[in-house]
Amino acid sequence: MSGPATGAPRGETVPSRARPSVLATHAVLACLGGFFFLGSFSYPWTTVEDGTVGPGALPRVAGLALLLIGLAMLRREMRTGTVLEGDGHVEEEAERTDAERGTVRRKLVVVSAALVATAALIPFLGMLPALAALTLFLTIAVERLRWPVALTASLGVLAVCYLLFAVLLRVPLPLGVFDPALWGAV
Repeated sequence: MSGPATGAPRGETVPSRARPSVLATHAVLACLGGFFFLGSFSYPWTTVEDGTVGPGALPRVAGLALLLIGLAMLRREMRTGTVLEGDGHVEEEAERTDAERGTVRRKLVVVSAALVATAALIPFLGMLPALAALTLFLTIAVERLRWPVALTASLGVLAVCYLLFAVLLRVPLPLGVFDPALWGAV
């Protein structure tokens, strides 16, 4: 069963059989996810006192996701095999120029500094505005996107994080200057 591989250069074909090392890796991931999923049932999904997310929620969701992803990857490998860069089936990428290496280093430093700055801003701005500001900065400074696109991405991150953490999971997030208790004391 040979055919073009997803993400492989044109002209490359997928191996006709599954590779045992890749199958073993995917099986280990699926088993690890299964163990976390099953083990999470010894913890409550919600806390009894206030009904918020309990200690069993994260390992149950993450374990189930890892189990399903591992099984899907196992199925794909058994059906078609895979071609991955650097595994001998694809030609190695040409060496990067000095300018490209410099750009990669610059981006790494900028992203690292932005993450540290965001962590420092969380007590003042709150978690959600700090993440939105980080997204806005990275999309403009690192990815060089236009302002409207960057602003849309930033607002999207803000909305998704709010809906996921504040509404769905009811996680108490740091509010910073947006904390009503802070303004009530003034």
